[in-house]
Amino acid sequence: MKKLFIFDFDGTLVKEDILDVICEIVGKKEESRIINEKFIKGQLKTLKDTICARINFLKNVSSTEIEEKLNQNNYLRQGTIELFKYLKENNFITVLCSGNIMPVLEYYKKLLGIDYVLGTNPIMNGNKIDYIDETCFKNKEFKFESCKEIIKKLNIDKENIYAIGDSISDIKILSLAKHTFAVDPKSGIEKYANVIIKENMNEIINYLKSWNYKKIPKYGIFEVYWKNFA
Repeated sequence: MKKLFIFDFDGTLVKEDILDVICEIVGKKEESRIINEKFIKGQLKTLKDTICARINFLKNVSSTEIEEKLNQNNYLRQGTIELFKYLKENNFITVLCSGNIMPVLEYYKKLLGIDYVLGTNPIMNGNKIDYIDETCFKNKEFKFESCKEIIKKLNIDKENIYAIGDSISDIKILSLAKHTFAVDPKSGIEKYANVIIKENMNEIINYLKSWNYKKIPKYGIFEVYWKNFA
């Protein structure tokens, strides 16, 4: 029986804004942070404008430099490596979908053994980032549509699909799955999730091992809540 687990990236697998981290390579971490903050406050028009401005700080940064930077600190949420080890051992197919750039996402694909990675493709010059503009972006629903394509290709029933996100922007991804999780939830995403994870991704394993918990007891300072699927 095929099982599929779909993961959001920023705020879900990683706690830090990885684009800010990568911009530190060229001394632009603070500038990147400020641009993103302006978007959050509504001072910039579109997410595309925000992403383009930040990614274009990275001209001539190579995938090798990105890998070296993330090797210093991968910023993974606690328990993520253990969770992916369990998923692989139990024959889950894994998908990582994000608006982040592919040179970043490919690092995590390799690190965690992820099967499918969906992200934004800047124009590359060899293994170096050249630039990004609006022509590099697919439609705004590309994560949702790309996940649907994978599901159709693999012929997996919704009953066997799991998904996790952290913010309201992940609603459509969660809608593809029967079993849904929210980690450190923001903006009301918890209303759309069956299980709320406070912090430790390893707690998902306890859910996957049992279908009958009404409430999984505390593990350390973390607690996972189960909502009845009926």
